[in-house]
Amino acid sequence: MQYGEEADAAVYMEMLDLYEGMSLSTFLLWLKHIIELNPLPDSPNDVYVHFLSFIISSILGVKFLFFPVVAAIYGYFYANALSKILVWDKNKKIAISVVFIIILFIIHRSVTSFQTVRTWTGMWVMFNGVLGYAQTKQRKYIVLILAAPLIHFAYFIIALPVIVSLFAKRIPTIFMSVLYFSSFFITLSGSITEKLAGESSLADKKIHSYYRQNQYGEAIDPIMERMKTDNSVWYTRYGKTDAVYYGGHAFALFIILGGFFRSKMTSAEAAVFTAGLLLATFANFASFSYAFYSRTMGNAVIYILAAACMMAIRGGYDYSKLNPRLINLFKWVCILIFVPKIVYFVADFLIRTSIFVLGLPFVGWFADSLNVSIREFIGQFL
Repeated sequence: MQYGEEADAAVYMEMLDLYEGMSLSTFLLWLKHIIELNPLPDSPNDVYVHFLSFIISSILGVKFLFFPVVAAIYGYFYANALSKILVWDKNKKIAISVVFIIILFIIHRSVTSFQTVRTWTGMWVMFNGVLGYAQTKQRKYIVLILAAPLIHFAYFIIALPVIVSLFAKRIPTIFMSVLYFSSFFITLSGSITEKLAGESSLADKKIHSYYRQNQYGEAIDPIMERMKTDNSVWYTRYGKTDAVYYGGHAFALFIILGGFFRSKMTSAEAAVFTAGLLLATFANFASFSYAFYSRTMGNAVIYILAAACMMAIRGGYDYSKLNPRLINLFKWVCILIFVPKIVYFVADFLIRTSIFVLGLPFVGWFADSLNVSIREFIGQFL
């Protein structure tokens, strides 16, 4: 865990202090305002964190359990998704390109991402809902999709393309493809979004954090402004975002232009890919705000990679009418775009992960001073 001044972990630990000795009436009052999207000062914005904080800090009085519980919830949905996607015939040889596609799916938002607490937990919960419904058609999985906004309020918006995808069988493939292609050239107006956000104090606050206009009516994106002055090493600069999003789009274009979309897919693959395609389309249309684009595209990529992964494992790319060498070339181009992401993941994992995870994972719960990262440990011998 990273408890630096601006780290997510530090913010949540400070928030837990507010829940010490909190009465039930105060809890319910805060909950009421959260549901109304008008949270009180010092209150979290989401039902998920509010409930966890109250139970762990006020009822149990064991604040150090907050992140272990968060990690357990995140880990459950992450592992559940992997167990459903990574299924193959053990007697069948797996090509190296398939191995890399599997790795990309595993590392996109893996074990280190739980520290954000809400955003990527919400992503995995919603993904499990989509995947479960696509594979079984059981309505209980729709509940998971609808639960995502309770984890992070942004999913009230991000979940919309996913919900549409549940009924996408009625939408012609060509229409969705054209809509996706057009999204690269069309961006919604940020001013319209500002007006709509004004209906909710929370939405209005968040919109103005990520998007505003100067005195001349020109759009200003604070996050993009910061990124322009970012002097990080190449794999951090491109591996955290750009390589992932470009790679996701590359796989989407490969699947569409290769003639695989729907016609060469199983129903589950098509459903998952459709959700990713609509999310990517939505992200492109809303690219006036990089923060929203980034979250939405981060969600889109996991669906696109999942579909690409399922197809690769069952050998779905072998059914194309195109030259097999050309198909293989396109696959490797898509994979190579993710190289900065792979390097960044390894570096980030070494920094964020305690050496004790290899044998004594609970040590860090009781003494922060013992939270020695794998990188720090290796550094002792270099």
